[in-house]
Amino acid sequence: MHLHMQEGSSKRRRRRGKLSAWMIGCRHRVGTIPTLLIRWTLFSFLFAASLMYLLSPQSLPSSYLPNPNVGRGCSSKEPPLPFLDSSSYCTGECNSECFPRVQNICFASDKVRICENLGTEGLRRTNDVPKFMRFWGEELTVPVVYDSSCSTGWHWMSGFGLVLDQRFLPGGKPNPHHEAEKILPAMFFKQLNGSATIHWFAAEKDVSIWGRGLLQALEQKVRYQELPTRADDSICFYDAVLFSGPTSVKYVPDVETNAELRSKVLKHCGIEPANASWPFRKAVVLDRASGPRRLANKLDVGDVISEVLMVPVEHRASGLGSFCDQVKSVAEDDFFIVPHGSQNVNFLFARPGAVVIEVFPYLFHTDAFRNFTHATAIEVQPLLGIRPPDNIWMGVYSFLGWDACYNHVRWCKNYSRKQAIHVDLIELAKLVRSIQVQRSAFRTDLEG
Repeated sequence: MHLHMQEGSSKRRRRRGKLSAWMIGCRHRVGTIPTLLIRWTLFSFLFAASLMYLLSPQSLPSSYLPNPNVGRGCSSKEPPLPFLDSSSYCTGECNSECFPRVQNICFASDKVRICENLGTEGLRRTNDVPKFMRFWGEELTVPVVYDSSCSTGWHWMSGFGLVLDQRFLPGGKPNPHHEAEKILPAMFFKQLNGSATIHWFAAEKDVSIWGRGLLQALEQKVRYQELPTRADDSICFYDAVLFSGPTSVKYVPDVETNAELRSKVLKHCGIEPANASWPFRKAVVLDRASGPRRLANKLDVGDVISEVLMVPVEHRASGLGSFCDQVKSVAEDDFFIVPHGSQNVNFLFARPGAVVIEVFPYLFHTDAFRNFTHATAIEVQPLLGIRPPDNIWMGVYSFLGWDACYNHVRWCKNYSRKQAIHVDLIELAKLVRSIQVQRSAFRTDLEG
């Protein structure tokens, strides 16, 4: 009897042990399944996304035109003339570039006031007045506000003022393109109203060598203003046009105006004006002198161009030397390949008929260059850069695509525009051959 009870007890212990082991195993499997499931789901998603990315064609930016129209003109025979009304000044190009006109405006250390208590006439709050302006090398941002506390005892400037701030002009980082975006429209206004005065809230030393040279070449005088340091003091204008906010970059109205601008600059710099030659005698790889957005494979680029065009290729750096040195770098040759950048504003003074291939960083594209050269009579062809090898982040950003990266995800845009530019050599060769064919056909038509 005792032996039988021991055997029963032993069986029960074995059953309990098996049950306990089974329950532990179940708990282990239950705890493991979600982890395995998550891992396999994530792996499958990444594999499928990578496969789709590798097999699908790369999307192109919506602003990209592989064969842009050269010399785009106004639809009407008579392009609109520059004009000034009660609320704006428009330079008069096809897509009018307009700048806000305001009355009784005061600049202080903490705000820009548009005075409502001084009998401002014709002022509407719906005007395209900038919401803020920047000073001291973009270190100070002040709001533009409508205010009823202005004083007639502040420092009021007589006459019509053309007022420039330092927006897009960070201290120590000169940007010729954004300087031209302010200087040239203001200069064109003076052709309408010779008594107007250009006021720039900047120190002369803060303006780049290029900007100061342009002003000298165009014989334009500027009154540099220092922003008041006290909140209870202001510099005021009875009537002014503000050159501050972003524009469509078409600040040169038309072909005739650009030709006159080019003529003045070339004469100032002692450069003989000429049209581009065909066939090309030389090609220039004009890389940036500094900064991250440079041509990573520029030697290979030179070899491709030399092989296709069968001309010597010269490698040069842009943005160096005096204003006239920088103008000369684009005004004495006919074929260029350049990275995207502000230094390309010099092509306002390039030879009519010159060809410029502008290469963009991967996932970064804008038509700004073609906009400000729309009246230059030069041919600007875009070329999209390829993904930098061994750059993991750019591989990740590739899933966003060009438009999403540039237009919607700021950190992607800021990252991509600071990367070295890798030129697609195959697409470059195709583009150069296409230009050859077009130029040869055009030459044949002329001779026929």
